[in-house]
Amino acid sequence: MAIRVVTDSTSDLPAELVQRWHITVLPCYVMADDVSYKDGVDLSHDQFYSMLTSGSRLPTTAQPSAADFQQVYEELLGQGHQVVSIHVSGKLSGTLNSAEQAKASLGESPAIEIIDSQLASIPLGLAVLAAAEQAEQTDSYQQVAEKVRKDLPLTHGFFLLDTLEYLQKGGRIGRAQAFIGSILSVKPILKLQDGEAHPVERPRSWDRGMRRLVELVRELAPVRRLAVMYSTDPERAAALREQLSGLLPPDQVINARFGPTLGTYMGPNALGVALTQTGGPDPAQAP
Repeated sequence: MAIRVVTDSTSDLPAELVQRWHITVLPCYVMADDVSYKDGVDLSHDQFYSMLTSGSRLPTTAQPSAADFQQVYEELLGQGHQVVSIHVSGKLSGTLNSAEQAKASLGESPAIEIIDSQLASIPLGLAVLAAAEQAEQTDSYQQVAEKVRKDLPLTHGFFLLDTLEYLQKGGRIGRAQAFIGSILSVKPILKLQDGEAHPVERPRSWDRGMRRLVELVRELAPVRRLAVMYSTDPERAAALREQLSGLLPPDQVINARFGPTLGTYMGPNALGVALTQTGGPDPAQAP
């Protein structure tokens, strides 16, 4: 028997980390040109961004169904495992509702803890990795869930966008609506707060935006986990990693990419940084 961590594809975790930590990722659905794709399964990142920028209609997204969750939960429980299921903010997606419906369908008190991370993309991924690491140190899924919930306030995400157009059209703009008046002339910086996108600043160039992104992250140091993410420009992501040097050894910085689900709203040329602050001893460090 073991504790298995389940998440959804909005976590944008690199495949090698998913495999290393035995994480189960339920794909969200992306509808483009009247075709439904499973995020990360039958639609590559490059294919998706080509469709995003060339298509006449913005793709739409849908959460995994309750049946999708039920199948995964039944399989893991049937193998004797306990489950900690950590998902994208309930303010951004109906994924949590699907998970709760699936749990309810399994009868009285299945060994499943479901957590609203109030995060998305690789900030969610960092919380999932922390859970998977903790799961190797204990035999109690409740203890893992308790530790995850306690540490969620220490995990932050900042995003530097080329445009708010995709976030606005996709209906996920949240409190970043305040930036719409200057949508054409700025490179907005947003953060995840209380489960949705909040405006931070609106620099007028990429250089200023990158510098401010680095400042925001360094203000939260020291950190015990750090990730850099991008949608379509790996060279800018590499430059951002270089500017963040010194926060963690380079081989401990996670390199991630916005997948199709989050990419629908982030748009091309987006960058992001996720971090978990040092808030006490970390029970399990990544190798």
